[in-house]
Amino acid sequence: MGETSQIREQRRTPLHHLYAQHGAKVVPFAGFELPLSFDGVINEHLATRNSAGLFDVSHMGIVDLFPKAGRSQTAVVEALERITPAGIAELGNNQLQYALLTNEQGGAVDDFIVSRNESRIRLVLNASQVDVDLAYMKRVLVETSDIMLRDDLAQIALQGPKAVSALAELNGDVADLSFMTSGQFELGGVDCEVSRSGYTGEDGFEIIVDSQNAAAVADSLLTHSDVTICGLGARDSLRLEAGLCLYGHELNEGTTPIEARLGWTIPRRRRDDATFAGSEVILDQISSGTHRTRVGISSLTKRPIREGAILVTQAGQEVGTVTSGGFGPTYQGPIAMGYVTPQAVRDEAHLIAHARGKEFPCRIADLPFVPHNYRRN
Repeated sequence: MGETSQIREQRRTPLHHLYAQHGAKVVPFAGFELPLSFDGVINEHLATRNSAGLFDVSHMGIVDLFPKAGRSQTAVVEALERITPAGIAELGNNQLQYALLTNEQGGAVDDFIVSRNESRIRLVLNASQVDVDLAYMKRVLVETSDIMLRDDLAQIALQGPKAVSALAELNGDVADLSFMTSGQFELGGVDCEVSRSGYTGEDGFEIIVDSQNAAAVADSLLTHSDVTICGLGARDSLRLEAGLCLYGHELNEGTTPIEARLGWTIPRRRRDDATFAGSEVILDQISSGTHRTRVGISSLTKRPIREGAILVTQAGQEVGTVTSGGFGPTYQGPIAMGYVTPQAVRDEAHLIAHARGKEFPCRIADLPFVPHNYRRN
C-alpha cells in the first residue's frame, strides 16, 4: 500500500495514457510516474538498435532564457557562460550543444543540451536537477534574463536507424537535419521543434511539442510498423552501451568535466578566458591531470557488476568505484562504467569488483561499448 501511495504522488506526463494502453510497468523516477518497460527491456533495447524506439522524455526540464527589456541575447550568453565552460557564443541558429553547469569547485551541477534561435536560448535539463539548476541560474542571470520553465511543453525521443524513415512519413523535410541541429516542422498537422539528437548512441530525433498535442504526435508515430514504445530500462542500457554519462551516477557536484572525460565540451576560447565557475580547478586538471578518470568496465563473467561495487587490483589495492552497470544486449555481455586511478588505466589492469560480499573479475574497457551511429553530415 505504501508503494502504491508513493507512485500516486508522482507527477504524470502528457503521454501517461500510453502507459496503460501499451501495458507498461510503471515506476517512480525523479518525481514522475514513468514506464520502466512495456515489452521487456531487452526487446525494447534491440528494437531501438535495429529499428526505432519511441521514448517519453517529457519529465526533462525545458527552460527558455529571454533577454530582459533593454538587454541583448549576447548579454544572456555572457552571463550563462559564467556558470558553464561551454562555448555558447559560438552556437549558431538552430544548433545544439552538450554542456555542463559547473560550480566553483569545478563539479558538475548538471549536464544539459543547449540550443538557440533568434529569440531565446533553450536548455533541456535533467528532471532531478531542475530546481537546483533554476536556483543557480537565477542568482547568476537575474540582471540579464527572464527565465521560463516550460511546463506547457512535452518531449518525445524517436531513436534508431529507422527513426528517420518513420518520422519522414509525417514530414519528409526532417531527413535534411544533421546531428545536433534543429528546426520547426509540422508533424501530422502539429507544429513541433525537431532536433536530430538523442541519448542512445543511435541516429534519431527529439521532438518538443505543446503538451496538449503530444499524444497526437506519439500516437501517429506508434502506428508505424518500425516503431516500438520503450521505457526507462532500455534508455539506460542503450546509453550505457554508448558510454554516455547519467547525472547522479557518472556526474555529480563533486565530479569535474575532466575526471568524466568531458574536456571536449570546453573549447579553446573558454580555456583561455577562464571566466567560468570552477575554471581554476578544471584548467589545473587539464594541465596536470586528475586523481581519477571515467572508464568502461567489462565483466569477465556472465554476472553484471552493479553501481557501488569497489574496484581493486589483483594485489588488493583499491583503485576505483563502479557508477553504472548492467547487461548490454547489443554488446551481449555485462558492462559497467566507473572511476579508477590513472595508474590503473595505464596498467590496463584486470581488476576485481567487490559487491554484496562477492567478487567479480573484470577489466578496463574502451568506451563506447557499441559504436555511435549519429548522422554528422
